[in-house]
Amino acid sequence: MSIKKMIKQVLLFFRCDVSFHRLKNDVALYRQIYSKDSIENRRFYNLGAGAFRHPCWTNVDHKSDWYRSVQGHDFIEWDLLSLTRIRVADNSAEIVYCSHTIEHITDDAAQNMFNEAFRILKKGGVFRVTTPNIDLEYRAFKEKDRQFFYWKKDKSFSLHQIFLSHFASSASISDHELDKIFSKMEYEEALNYCISRCSLETQRNSPGGHINWWNAKKLRRMIGTAGFREVCLSGYGQSSSPVLRNTRFFDNTHIPISIYMEAIK
Repeated sequence: MSIKKMIKQVLLFFRCDVSFHRLKNDVALYRQIYSKDSIENRRFYNLGAGAFRHPCWTNVDHKSDWYRSVQGHDFIEWDLLSLTRIRVADNSAEIVYCSHTIEHITDDAAQNMFNEAFRILKKGGVFRVTTPNIDLEYRAFKEKDRQFFYWKKDKSFSLHQIFLSHFASSASISDHELDKIFSKMEYEEALNYCISRCSLETQRNSPGGHINWWNAKKLRRMIGTAGFREVCLSGYGQSSSPVLRNTRFFDNTHIPISIYMEAIK
C-alpha cells in the first residue's frame, strides 16, 4: 500500500481532524530520518495500540470485545498476558511505543513486553512507554486532593475507592482495610499486596481494568532488566526521537497523571 493511500485511510479514521498537509509533513519527517524499507514496511510498533492510527506505524494489540469499537482490523495479534513473542523479527524495529497499557497487565507480562521490545529493536532503536504515575496518585490520596482524580466525578465513590480502582480495579478492599494496609506495610509492599488481590480472570474478561502500579523506580528497574543500555525519565513530548514529539499522535493520554520513560537499545 502506498504512503499516500495510508495517509488517506488515517484521515478517514480521524474524520479529517488532522489535515492531509500536516500528516504529509509528518511522514516527510520519517523520510528524513529512516530508510525507505522501514517506512514502507512500517517498522514502528505501537504495543496495545487501540485506536491509534499512523501510516508509518504497525499496531500490535489483542483482539477484544472490550476494545472492538476502536481497534479496527489492521494490527498484529498479541495477547500480552500469554507471555509469548511478538510476530516481529529480531533487530528490525526502529521504534517501539506503548501508552497506558502496562497498568492493565501483570509484572511478568510487562517484563515480557520489555524483553520483546528489546529483542525486536535495532541497535540504537528507541523504546518509549507512558503509564499512570502511582506516586502522584498516592500523594493526592494522602492529601485528600479529590480534584486530582478528574476522571471520576461521581461523589458517591470514596477517595479510597477511586485511588484503589486506578491500580487494583478488581481488588475488593474496604476503606478501613486500605488505610490499615498502608499504615502497616512499606509503600511498595502495600501496593503489591493490593494488586495481588486482583482477579486475572476478571481482567481477561474486562481488560479495561487496572491491575498494576508504576513509578520511575520500578519502570527503570524492569526496562533495564530487559537489557537496554540507557533508560531515562522523560516528559510530555520530550522524546529523543523527533517523530515521537508529535503529541497529536503520542503522549496524549491522561497527561497530568502520566509518567514517561524512554530507553535506547
